[in-house]
Amino acid sequence: MNKALYRQAIRLVPKQWVALGDWTGNRPDDGMIRQLEEALAAARARGGVLALTDGGEITSVAFGTVRLREKRPATPDTYFRAASISKFVTAYGVLCLAQNGLVDLERDISEYLGEAVRNPAYPDVPITLMQLMTHRSSIRDGEYYNSHLTGDTALSEVLRAEDSFYPWRPGEKWEYSNLAAGMVGSVIGAAFSDRGEQPFEAVMQDWVFRPLKLEATYLPQRVKGTLADAWRLMPPARTPNYDAEARQHGPLPKPRAGDYLMAHGSLCVTAEGLLKVAHAALRNPWIFEKMSVPLASFGSRDPRLQQGVGCFIYQDEEIGRPLYGHQGLAYGAVQALFFDRTGRGFALLTSAVSEEREGVMTKLNRQLCRIVFGEEP
Repeated sequence: MNKALYRQAIRLVPKQWVALGDWTGNRPDDGMIRQLEEALAAARARGGVLALTDGGEITSVAFGTVRLREKRPATPDTYFRAASISKFVTAYGVLCLAQNGLVDLERDISEYLGEAVRNPAYPDVPITLMQLMTHRSSIRDGEYYNSHLTGDTALSEVLRAEDSFYPWRPGEKWEYSNLAAGMVGSVIGAAFSDRGEQPFEAVMQDWVFRPLKLEATYLPQRVKGTLADAWRLMPPARTPNYDAEARQHGPLPKPRAGDYLMAHGSLCVTAEGLLKVAHAALRNPWIFEKMSVPLASFGSRDPRLQQGVGCFIYQDEEIGRPLYGHQGLAYGAVQALFFDRTGRGFALLTSAVSEEREGVMTKLNRQLCRIVFGEEP
């Protein structure tokens, strides 16, 4: 559905008032709460969790429903599939490894994977981890990749498809690619292949989640609490597009076959957990400098957005300072993680909400950025 048609169609979906009542910590001022409630209601939000921080304490509030069939209410400790915010968390983990000399961001990934990965048009040009995390690898999300998302197809087979590469030299241009970002999981898994059947997951537990005392996982089968469904408001969904119960009780992915389908979008985490990762990135000057330096622009698709290492750099004239983080959209859910250099930030994880966009960013995420960051701290 194109943007103009979706913009008209979503108006037919009834609004439901969103009450942000029981905060886990300090309650924001009434004026901000009212603005947040109005923005979520206007976006037809059906359920989710919103977490805020001023750089210190994190406070969160749950609203609405997170399971479509059983109408289960959201709670602050509900887990959500974070979609593309996974890229931010993955990049933070890889940079932790690089800072400690355990991976080389500029090394040919073929040396990690044990098989040649080359753009057929440039067979002598290596592809690096840095290029994968900044969408400059020349790897694209072709039809073959998009039709083989079950995890049963090996990465080498996907890369042999004629439509898996752009016709330009690796490192030359920027083009957003889920396949390239997902391959980061394959590279890390190969580099730490002695870490069991799911080495990428094990490495992220060791270097990100356990040090931050954070319950999170790239494997929905390992979520111990409530995992949220995701469903589309338009066209209306009768069953979840992302069925959390089925995901939690499904089989673990086959080792090494589908590991390129984890790092870019499969993270299951709470809203407060995302802000903990943001705080960790800010506290590490070497990592934050890597993530926050703009390396490419989204151009006419969204002139306010630039690309860092696994990170969006968002500049809105109404805010007056850059924000860092990532947006996620999948299965009808809209997710967001954005923060500034002072540590002020927010994380929004939803089950179903309007997917209306203004450029690349959703209308809802733009509004939330303006509400949270509209005044200097």
